[in-house]
Amino acid sequence: MNATIQSDIKEIHDFQLLNDELYLYIAVMLWSLILIVGLHAVIINFLNILTFYTIGLVDSVSACFFCLSVTDVISMITLLYCASTTLYSLISQAGHWVIPCNVLIFRLLNTSTDISAAITTYIAIQRAICVAFPFFARHFFTRNKSLAVIAALVVILLACTLPSVASMRLLVVAHPQTNSSVLRLYFTHTFTTANEFFISFVKIGLLFVEQVVMGICLIVTACGIMSSRNLRALSSLQPSAAKPKPDSEERTKETQTGDGLKTGEHNDESKIQTRQVVPEIDEKQKKRLKKEIRAIKQSVIVVLIHMICVTPRIVLSIFNVVEPRFSKQGQNSNLFDVTYLALNVNDCINALVNFFVYFRFNGAFRTTVHSLISKARSQ
Repeated sequence: MNATIQSDIKEIHDFQLLNDELYLYIAVMLWSLILIVGLHAVIINFLNILTFYTIGLVDSVSACFFCLSVTDVISMITLLYCASTTLYSLISQAGHWVIPCNVLIFRLLNTSTDISAAITTYIAIQRAICVAFPFFARHFFTRNKSLAVIAALVVILLACTLPSVASMRLLVVAHPQTNSSVLRLYFTHTFTTANEFFISFVKIGLLFVEQVVMGICLIVTACGIMSSRNLRALSSLQPSAAKPKPDSEERTKETQTGDGLKTGEHNDESKIQTRQVVPEIDEKQKKRLKKEIRAIKQSVIVVLIHMICVTPRIVLSIFNVVEPRFSKQGQNSNLFDVTYLALNVNDCINALVNFFVYFRFNGAFRTTVHSLISKARSQ
């Protein structure tokens, strides 16, 4: 009886939630979707890079978005390579040389997505400080300083990824049955420690901290915008104070000169000019304010889209640690692969939609895109 119960329990634990036939069908479908969406994302991000380069990296915001587009292009090209080679291996059953290379290529993909997440976090911090402390941020967040910060983030993340990459080896060996050369991936004795550090620190800890920081920055930015709007609403309700002193001085000048007719006419003209200048100044301030609000909305929406797309990856990474069977080497490896393929589709969508945010909220970006498209059509 106990032996029967134990065998039943063993069969339950060994049960594969996704069989190989269904896994192959879903994997081909998801890799094809990645290939289609990723190709569009590469084209769109190349257009982003060209547009920001044409506009010129005049400020910190444009420099950050330019670097974000570059990292998105790198990650999407890497993902396209993995998608095309994996589809070929699934169809032609030639995975003996594709899979080892793709394992290393995926490290480059992970690094580029981590850099993209770090740049997005920096954008969120920048927007929050600009809203909360505008005078301080005006001198602190310059183009050169932002580029230096992004370069430092790239170096730090590359240093965190390098140990796990250095613990892998690609070797060409002879196949025992076919007597042909095949490519094999070997791991050194330091791979386990380096991979655990990479997953726990970079893919879980760092991403979780970035998500928390981005969430706090979004709250600070929203509260700052709301408080500034309330302040402007209150100031607009208050009538402007009259200034009788200039009028009295003008009247005394008129009586002293004795030429009331001409001086009065001159004073009336100066008053009309003053009334015409004040609305022009107000209009300029309103336009500048609208431009700043659009820039803030642009950054906030980019950060919010990134948070929505990355949160499932963090949740699944934590679940992967808690449940060892849901892993690459675990019992439910097929379900693990399919789930992370769906997350790669999510990454492609994240890289794709940023263009539409720039186009909607950035007037210079929109104008430059129209001019680039018109030039391309004329040629």
